Parts: sequence; C-alpha cells; structure tokens
Amino acid sequence: MSVMFKGFCTVLVSGAAVLAVAGAVHAQLDEAIDVARRSTADGAQAQAQIDDLSIATDNAEREYLAVNEQIKSQRVAIEQKNVFLRSQANELNALESQLERVGNIERDLTPMLLEMFNALEDFIGGDMPFLTDVRAGRLDRIRRDLGDAAISPAEKYRVLLNAYEIESAYGRSLNVYSEEVLIDGIPQEASILQMGRIALIRAVEGSYEVMTHDNRAWRPVPGSMTANVQRAFRIANEVTTPDIFVAPLPGPAAQ
Repeated sequence: MSVMFKGFCTVLVSGAAVLAVAGAVHAQLDEAIDVARRSTADGAQAQAQIDDLSIATDNAEREYLAVNEQIKSQRVAIEQKNVFLRSQANELNALESQLERVGNIERDLTPMLLEMFNALEDFIGGDMPFLTDVRAGRLDRIRRDLGDAAISPAEKYRVLLNAYEIESAYGRSLNVYSEEVLIDGIPQEASILQMGRIALIRAVEGSYEVMTHDNRAWRPVPGSMTANVQRAFRIANEVTTPDIFVAPLPGPAAQ
C-alpha cells in the first residue's frame, strides 16, 4: 500500500514538473509571438517610412528636374536678352554716329540754304513783275521757315526746292490773273496775261498794254495786234483750244 502511494506521489511530482515545464514553454512561446508581432509592426512601420521616403525622393527628384529645366530656360532667355541688349547697344552707337554726322550736315547745310534763299530773292527781284503778291508771300514764308529751329533742315531744303521748281515753271507757262494796278494814279482792276518771262500784257478798260523782258515800261499794243492778243487771253483762260497767235513783241534789232 505504501509502495503504491509512493508511486502515485512520484507520478504527481512528475506531472507537476511537466506542467511547470509546459507553462514555461507556453510563456516563452507567448513572448516569442509578442516579439514577432512587434517585429511585424515595426517592420510595417519601417516599410511605411521607406515608402514615404521613396515618394518624397521621387517628388524631390521631379522638383529638381523641373527647377533644372526652369534654370536652363532662364539661362537661354537671359542669353537672348543679352544678345538683344548687345544689338541695341550697337544700334545706339550707330545712331550716335549718325547724329554726329547729322550735326555736321546741319552746320554745312544752313549756309547753303541761306545762299539759295538769297539767290532766289535776288532773282525774283530782278524778274518780270508778275504775280508779285504771290511770289513775295512765298518768300516771306520761306524766310520764316529758315528762321524756325523747329523745322528740320531737310524740310527747309524741300521748301526751297519747291519754290525753285515753281519759278522754273513760270518761264514755260501761259497764265492769266487779276491784279490791281494804278492808271494815272487811280487804282483799277486789270487782267494780266503772263507769257512766260517774255512779256506781260494787261487789259484795262478795253485797251491793252505790253511790257517785255527787255523793256519794263508799259506801252500800248498796236490796234493791228488786238485780235491776236484777245486770242491769247482766251487760250490762257482755257476758253478756246490752244492755237498759234502772234505776240506784240519787238522784232530783232537792226545790225
């Protein structure tokens, strides 16, 4: 009986030991599972951090590439602007040189313009006395223009050339105009026929008088020339078609 009890006790002791060992093993297993869980969680967190860093790296790379492209574009734009600025600088230098030449031209042109005007004024003063008011008014305007600093030398030159062209055309024209004249000290309206610079014929109260380039005095037109003079007036007034007429001019001087 005692032997059986001892054996039973031994069995109980052994079972208790087994239980103790099993409990220790279970505790270690739980700890290992906890460690594995924590490791898994830490790994997932680390992977998430890695993914975030990868995304951030990709974004940073894209931003870098974009900024780098902008920098390249800005460099190209700056170079283009530098080329433009160099071109503008060259153009400014060229303009400055032109301005210097213009200044020299103006200094040389002004005396020439005055000389041209004086020559024109002297020519008109010694010419046949036709369209005196018109021609004098033109000279006055040119004189004012020459003294106006706001008018360019080129424009002054153009005005003078135009006046020369007008005076040149007078020598080839057949023209009629009205003018107030003094007859025996009494002002009267006269119709004047200008035949180039050869002669002037004026009609006053049905009578005709002639002035030639060589004789600046008014002289009566012979009655035999009246029909030709009247035809000349009609042609100049464009009343009739151009035709040949005989002018009341003196013939060649006897040798």
